[in-house]
Amino acid sequence: MISTMVLIISLLLILLIAAVIGRAIILKQKIIGRPPIPVFYFILAKIFVLVNLTFLLLKGLNINVDRIFVPVGFVDIIALAFLITGSVILFLSTFKLNNDLVFGLSSSDNHKLQTNGIYSISRHPFYLGFIFILFSSCLFNPNYINILAFVGAWIIHHFIMIREEQSLGLQYGEEYRQYAKRVKRYLSL
Repeated sequence: MISTMVLIISLLLILLIAAVIGRAIILKQKIIGRPPIPVFYFILAKIFVLVNLTFLLLKGLNINVDRIFVPVGFVDIIALAFLITGSVILFLSTFKLNNDLVFGLSSSDNHKLQTNGIYSISRHPFYLGFIFILFSSCLFNPNYINILAFVGAWIIHHFIMIREEQSLGLQYGEEYRQYAKRVKRYLSL
């Protein structure tokens, strides 16, 4: 039951990523911006994410991997809750961004500052959703590689967030600074 739900959600995440990229290609939109950190680390962060998503997909396909420990039943329930919550946050932020979704810093002046909806509880809901999803992968498959990839992805994305905030502060000035005072980087409740 849980593996089936994980598989369905994993496939939906893959479809979402494919749809975002496909839409950008069809509409001839630039989806890759200037990396806010050195390119090596930017690419490394994306590789770490792919490692975690691979472990998540393995769980969905019921393929066993070496684990530090075998999670008890309630850990799978907690992991599933993180996966569902993260997926909802990711979907909401993706749809809220719409044409403004760019991986990296945008060079376009057509983008607007997002401050309402899901962006009223997190300055970085897209990253927050992925952090929840990647954490669920570690709970489902507590494997050394999976855990190291999660920690690496989170650390590097934290620095990406900081650099993006600096860029937004320069681009939007006082409007962004007021927003940053109201809404926390990860989660404001």
